[in-house]
Amino acid sequence: MFVANHSSYLDSFAINAAIPRDFSFVSKSEFSKNFLTALPLKRLHAKFVERFDSQQGVNDAKEIANAKQHIQSLFFFPEGTFTRVSGLQNFRMGAFITAVQANMQVVPIAIRGTRSILRADSWLPRHGNITLTIGQAISPASIEEKTDTNWSAAVTLKDTAHQHILRYCGEVDLSNK
Repeated sequence: MFVANHSSYLDSFAINAAIPRDFSFVSKSEFSKNFLTALPLKRLHAKFVERFDSQQGVNDAKEIANAKQHIQSLFFFPEGTFTRVSGLQNFRMGAFITAVQANMQVVPIAIRGTRSILRADSWLPRHGNITLTIGQAISPASIEEKTDTNWSAAVTLKDTAHQHILRYCGEVDLSNK
């Protein structure tokens, strides 16, 4: 499983250019209801999850974890969305619950530069550089040995991935830990 910060519409293009693996993006369910986003995402075999109903989001994460054997890798933007304001937001738990339940390693990826090239609410790109910093895979099994519950393991995975991404994304920490 891959997780990355999300700061621009360019993020998914940068990821597709940099990671030579088959993976499915996990996307917010609102995109499945919009014709302009639904068709391309469905063709990419995207999985859709609910963001605003916590219980449904957990159920969606469980369903994705159970379907893991049908896909090579999953790709999450755990911030859930991006804004015009620069900074790394708090991560939602779905990706990390999925990782623990399916015993999937988590590879954190810090994306730097896409926000300054194409900001939210803008369609006019600027010149700039994009850098991706790929971290070491984090194994849920090694974390579970040190924690007492799956939830604790998922929180530790989330915090470890967040620290890596914060270190290399070039933005401030806006999470409310």
